[in-house]
Amino acid sequence: SMEVRTAIQSYRANEPDTEAHLAIALKTIDASRGELRNCIWDLRNSTLESQDPNDAIRIALAPHLGDTELSVRFNIPREQLRDETMHAILCIVRELTVNAIRHGGATKVRVAAAIENGCLLCSVTDNGCGFAPESAPGMEEGHFGLQGIRERLKERRGTLTFESAPGKGTKATISIKLRNATDR
Repeated sequence: SMEVRTAIQSYRANEPDTEAHLAIALKTIDASRGELRNCIWDLRNSTLESQDPNDAIRIALAPHLGDTELSVRFNIPREQLRDETMHAILCIVRELTVNAIRHGGATKVRVAAAIENGCLLCSVTDNGCGFAPESAPGMEEGHFGLQGIRERLKERRGTLTFESAPGKGTKATISIKLRNATDR
């Protein structure tokens, strides 16, 4: 709403910034609509009831895949993860996959996870166009996904790293320090 108000003021003052403010407002509205869909899905989904995390991930990603090929190898038994941790992983993997498809044009996405040295490691790898992680658009440009991922990970003593370059695809890796080897 601040961007729309600024655009109205720019329009009244006949300033050239009007179109830029409206473009940011539109991106923000679109991102908010997507986040609202995700919130509703989070409230209504039954994927946490699945005893196989591989199936839960496939179910969570199915509405977003289109023709994108998905490979899942989640090598952590469901009983080793708290519901809150599994839910966070589903949300993070969903956001990373949607970004890979929407912004990277990925036609193949691979999700893998394992526990190593008391940390849950989960990666989302794609064959998309890649990007320069240090210059990824953020909240100021109407993109909230990566910030949301970082906030979820901060709550869980986790980190997010990227291996990517323009034209080379992307590998996003999350690491969550578990309370102990079984997160119990």
